[in-house]
Amino acid sequence: MAFPLVRDGIPTGERRAFRRSLRRTVVLRVVLGLALLAALALALLLARDAGVRRAPLVSSETTAMVALDLSASIGNFPRIAAVLRRIARDEENAGLVVFSGGAYELLPPGAPAREVGSFARFFTPLREGSEVYPTNPWDVAEFRGGTSIGSGLDAARAALRREGVPRGAIVLASDLDVEHDSETVTEAVLAIRRARIELRIVPVGALPQNRAFFEQLVGRAAFLAEEDAEAPVATVAERSLGGTLPWGFLLASALAVVFLTANERFLSRLEVRP
Repeated sequence: MAFPLVRDGIPTGERRAFRRSLRRTVVLRVVLGLALLAALALALLLARDAGVRRAPLVSSETTAMVALDLSASIGNFPRIAAVLRRIARDEENAGLVVFSGGAYELLPPGAPAREVGSFARFFTPLREGSEVYPTNPWDVAEFRGGTSIGSGLDAARAALRREGVPRGAIVLASDLDVEHDSETVTEAVLAIRRARIELRIVPVGALPQNRAFFEQLVGRAAFLAEEDAEAPVATVAERSLGGTLPWGFLLASALAVVFLTANERFLSRLEVRP
């Protein structure tokens, strides 16, 4: 049985009496139709973009440089491994600097991020539940003596500048010990700001006073993890909402629903009751 696309209306000889309503209906139908198409097109565009790589730890389209604190006071190796794996998962390119009393560049900016993730094996227990870790090349007294966060930040910034990276970001993973390094750290952070480089911080067993020092310098939003050793490495938005929400897509979808509702409200068929 075939269903007609257009149903017959009620015959009337008073067409002029409905001319104004007819014109208004046509205009509303065109306007709402175009608005609905625009909202659907926007939702489709945002849905396609959602498949593009996103880097929650740093802004998109940036090249990250990890500055990793390997001083003797660092004891939370699983947190370090989590940072390296997260960078490897989220970034296409990233470099790596390790520091203690001094800094050493292991990977230049632009290196495949999977190379950063490969270092996570040195900070992963040999067996689950074990406290025994593989011997790493930096576990020597000559390297792990002292903590100079400023040297690590300076080395990361210099590497980004050397490679001519237009949009750089530094992820600092450290215990934030600035007892003998506060002036150098302040100067390094100011230099990073002047270079318009994004700075993100993952505290690794940081004391409250050291964390407060960095919060005054860069703000709480720069921190990518809480002090809880079990807490994931995540941005403030991810921690507060359980994940970053696609606000643009949700807004476009809400507009489409509003336009459909308006269409049903103002352009529904006229019902004549006996």
